[in-house]
Amino acid sequence: MIGLVLGGGGARGGAHIGVLEVLEQLRIPVDCIAGTSMGALVGGAYAAGIEPAQMRESIKQVDWDTIFDDSAERDEVSYRRKQLDDRFFSALEFGIGEGGLRYREGAVAGQKIKLFFNSLVRSELGEKSIEELPLPLTLIATDIGTGERVAMRSGSLTSAMRASMSVPGAIAPVQRDGHKLVDGGLVDNVPIQEVRDRCGAEVVIAVNVGSPLLKPEQVTGLLSVVGQMVNLLTEQNVSRSLALLGPRDVYMRPELGDITAVDFGRQLEAAEIGKAAATAATAALTRYSVPEAEYQAWRTRMQPPPAKLPKVDEVRIADTRYVNPHTVREAVSQKEGEPLDVPQLNKDLIAIYSAGDLQNIDYSVVPEREKTILRVTPVEKTLGPDYLRFGLNLYSDFRGDSNFNIRALTRRTWLNALGGEWLTAVQIGSTQQIYTEFWQPLDAGQRWFVKPFGGARTENVGLFSNGDRIAEYRTYVAEGGAEAGVNFGAYGLAKLGWRESNKRGTVETGTALLPSVRQLTGGPTASLAIDTYDFAFFPTRGVKLNLDGFEAAHVSDGMEKFGSAQARLGAAYTLGDLILVGKAEHGQSTHGTLPVSELYSLGGPRRLAGFAPNQIAGGAYAYGSLEVQYKLTRAIPLLGLSLIGGLQAEAGKMRKLSTEPTLTGWQPSFGAYLASNTAFGPFYVGFANAKNGKGTRFYFFVGTP
Repeated sequence: MIGLVLGGGGARGGAHIGVLEVLEQLRIPVDCIAGTSMGALVGGAYAAGIEPAQMRESIKQVDWDTIFDDSAERDEVSYRRKQLDDRFFSALEFGIGEGGLRYREGAVAGQKIKLFFNSLVRSELGEKSIEELPLPLTLIATDIGTGERVAMRSGSLTSAMRASMSVPGAIAPVQRDGHKLVDGGLVDNVPIQEVRDRCGAEVVIAVNVGSPLLKPEQVTGLLSVVGQMVNLLTEQNVSRSLALLGPRDVYMRPELGDITAVDFGRQLEAAEIGKAAATAATAALTRYSVPEAEYQAWRTRMQPPPAKLPKVDEVRIADTRYVNPHTVREAVSQKEGEPLDVPQLNKDLIAIYSAGDLQNIDYSVVPEREKTILRVTPVEKTLGPDYLRFGLNLYSDFRGDSNFNIRALTRRTWLNALGGEWLTAVQIGSTQQIYTEFWQPLDAGQRWFVKPFGGARTENVGLFSNGDRIAEYRTYVAEGGAEAGVNFGAYGLAKLGWRESNKRGTVETGTALLPSVRQLTGGPTASLAIDTYDFAFFPTRGVKLNLDGFEAAHVSDGMEKFGSAQARLGAAYTLGDLILVGKAEHGQSTHGTLPVSELYSLGGPRRLAGFAPNQIAGGAYAYGSLEVQYKLTRAIPLLGLSLIGGLQAEAGKMRKLSTEPTLTGWQPSFGAYLASNTAFGPFYVGFANAKNGKGTRFYFFVGTP
């Protein structure tokens, strides 16, 4: 009896694939497999009949830069979700319950990882259970509550693979058979005793791909200290396991050099190193080679004949606590009576997950009498259905002009069967604001909706002349109204509504350049929004269009009725290593003269950065921008951070000027910046120069708009 043991090591576990390739070349059959973490992934796939060459191909097709981001691509989620994520960062979302605030249990939920496991072991051909595999298989995990070593020898294969790879703090634990499971490397990273017990293995072939301990001088910061602590715990249990090896056993530790546990883009490189290590052990391994006929008989038992994709007779949504199963079914595009479309199903499930209501969502293909059932299982967040999010922004131009804002959003979801939501947002800082809305879908697919809303805002607005701030106005805005609209899938929406506004402005300090006012307006609104950007703040592809119109049906005494229209268009395109981002905007009155409270403004970062924020105000404007960006670093797995360098050329023109009367005609601005996405939104530090902008302006900004 030969037992194969594949240890954990994150991305370093790609070496296991190369070892398996050599075992196949040498015709060495194994009688049972035990694996931990990445070894659980490779060992589970091998026990399910997946050849090493197929594993290589699957790994090659995965985008490892995004698999640890559970959300769908931004251009695949609803416009409403984009609006929330762009202003209130999803990473700072807490659940609100009787026990107070609760945060998620891992940096990622592992949704995309689980669907990758499904595809790897061909779950679409039928749910695979460990006890039904051709070989005895054990996958090791750790009960995070008790520290107990949990050996998974039955039940869902992909669930066990996912549990064994749940790095604490990075990937959420898996609930399974009464245990809350995380990475098995904490208790048994090279489970040699398991194959002795499972199949009475007389010979053990063990592969250790664990990360080596750092040298003392390399332990210099928080992350390295935490990593070293985990490595120490792992090495202690590995040492105990290796003591069980005897003279007949074969032990391999591939020299993986600087390939780290998170270098998932280097797994195929690790596979080659693993292949070299196994080739170097050929003399020891060939003792266990068998004749060709015997090996082929074993291989035939391991690999069932290829099966066709099943025809789905029924799509069945599992019971839920508050999410409407009909809404889930509407979002699953699989048609009954047609073959299962796995790539589309995966996209659908990620999009459903990205709506923010679920802890995870999975599928299984189950035969039932003469029918094939596609069972979709949504698991709602234990945090929900009420949530609290945060957002912030900080800005400085290093000339004394700065602002800060901190905001919070409460979101009460699924207040009725169609998915009604009540949002309330509060902001304090330079701009103080409160806002509330009730969003009510009118159908299970949430295509049509109505939305009453109301809010108030107060802030100081500077007024400029000849580049100098000569006055500070305190503005107060109270608004309310209602809208009805239709969603265009993930691409955008159109809506009509009515808005009532009460706006006041008084001189706080300085010269009364504009009179103090109190203006009441009300009338119909119309909006069209299209957004296919792949990223909100650093798009590499897609377009973004906003068309907005307002008609003042009634105004305060002494005011002139007016109408306004604004169009904003953006587009992003990638050309080799460069990213081009262009913008064009125009706004003006359609009739009448815009009152002071409705004026447009230009100035500040990304709105003519060579001028002060909102320096140029007037009744009609045009603006254009072209940015050239270059990614200076690759995205960091799990964190997704990358550093971007950019150049920007802008030009703006304001007509019917209310401030800066000398700035007529087009005003150019040119600048450069460094930027990155962070846990708190985009970060920019840069400078810009405008001919009429009083010299070079430096600026710093972090947060969401």
